[in-house]
Amino acid sequence: MNRPHPIREGFVEAGEPERPQRAAPAPVIEPSPAEADAAALAALDEWPIKVKLLYRSIRNNKGEEIKEIILREPRAGDINRYSNPIRVNQDNDVVIDERKMTYIIAALSDILVPFIEQMDTRDWNSVAYRLRRFFLPDPGAW
Repeated sequence: MNRPHPIREGFVEAGEPERPQRAAPAPVIEPSPAEADAAALAALDEWPIKVKLLYRSIRNNKGEEIKEIILREPRAGDINRYSNPIRVNQDNDVVIDERKMTYIIAALSDILVPFIEQMDTRDWNSVAYRLRRFFLPDPGAW
């Protein structure tokens, strides 16, 4: 085609084929802190919960050595049988009742209490603190 003057970029002469447009890549949007927290909490609510025993393995009811505890979801019947292992005191501090928590861990993992009592204290606390929030009331329901 004979052009008397150069065509500016972006303009197409009649009869010329259009050039394919390149699609811009989709922007990457970071989740907000609230969305990230909600996603993290949702991941914590998936059952069964598995907690690795980092410091010492224990034996299960079959005599097998285990390196993680698998916990089923607690139910109201567990509180009825073993009592609530968590309480909030008058200063709004969350307090774990160790004996009750040991019995709840045993019930939820289906491992006898004497084997749970053989856990390393750091592993026991990891399990207890992982379960703690499931025994607290949700203010959203009030």
